[in-house]
Amino acid sequence: MRKVLALIAMSLSMVAGMAIAVPQQASAITYGDLVTDPVAQAPWVVSIWSSPTIDGDKKHVCTGTLVDPRVVVTAANCLTEKVFYFAKVGANTLDDETEFVAATNWMALPRFTAKSPISDIAVMHLAGTYTGSMIPGVATEEDASAIARTRPYTMYGWGMDQNREAADLLRSATLTPQDSAAGRFYGKYFNKTLMMAAGRGIPVEKVYAGGCVGDAGAPLVAQVNGVTKLIGITSWFAKDCKVAAPTVFARVSYYAKDIAKAVTDVKAAAKSVKITKSVVKVDAPVMHGQLYINGIYPNNRFYHGQMLTVDGWWWASNVEAESIRWYVTTLPNAPMSRVGRLVGTGPSMYLTWPLLQQSAGTYLVAEVSGSMGNQVTTNVAAVYLNPYLIG
Repeated sequence: MRKVLALIAMSLSMVAGMAIAVPQQASAITYGDLVTDPVAQAPWVVSIWSSPTIDGDKKHVCTGTLVDPRVVVTAANCLTEKVFYFAKVGANTLDDETEFVAATNWMALPRFTAKSPISDIAVMHLAGTYTGSMIPGVATEEDASAIARTRPYTMYGWGMDQNREAADLLRSATLTPQDSAAGRFYGKYFNKTLMMAAGRGIPVEKVYAGGCVGDAGAPLVAQVNGVTKLIGITSWFAKDCKVAAPTVFARVSYYAKDIAKAVTDVKAAAKSVKITKSVVKVDAPVMHGQLYINGIYPNNRFYHGQMLTVDGWWWASNVEAESIRWYVTTLPNAPMSRVGRLVGTGPSMYLTWPLLQQSAGTYLVAEVSGSMGNQVTTNVAAVYLNPYLIG
């Protein structure tokens, strides 16, 4: 889990670099396990979708948890667009023919803002009623000490896998508490009172099993005194899904009273509300950290075959899309789309002799952008291609 958050979609069409005739189904959660019968094993794990119109094409955006026959709990950062939201309840696969159930209304917990990871929880009321018998309990303040002693936890999600391949099958991962690791990695941004971290370390690969794109809002559950309870709601995860730190969840037991009140409020409001659009203001994504370019040799020389990468940032909340572009320019602080010449995309840049010779005496700039709705945040890192230090 590198130091960024993201929300983006990909489709599966290549395996081992070769096109295949029948695409395989990609699975959710990084390094997770297939839920062979989601309708029987975890029918309360729902996928959340959005559309600009009530009857338009729908886009999968997040995962959620039924905590009431008509109420879903998810991450607040999932419900910030001025669109219509829907849920698929009781689906076998992400793209099966299960009916979309429209959300009548929804609300974030009081202290949530798009600029902060605090209070990243929302509840959504559905127009239809879930008729099954399996719904997890919501962890309370009284459960906090029991949760601290409980091992292991289980995470479910409909998001991408570690190869950033779009999900079609529900996956789960067995995780253990990782608050100490999250504290070391995220520093002041991780508050163990309000948040909890979990993962399953894979030492050889130096990664953790955990959340990925599409898993925002996904449930972390545990057996608390013999009862399945929702203890965490997925909030932070990695842009690259090959996570070097554990996933961060909103700590449900801390927010239990706020969640209970929100459930009551959306149920009451739904009695007089028709299918409506979100009224949550969409803010520009907030980037933390400092961009920098890796792979520069100690002597500051540049060679054919040298690989540079950009790193050092993370988002304060999920973004719908993230782009990384590389430019050469004489004005490294100006808008790159106006003054730069695009030479590459993606987190890495491979240097060649033609590029170095043509660009000597200019700046190589890595531009990172994140968007949420029509709001875009951009930052750059630059390195000077000194003509006397090439080759």
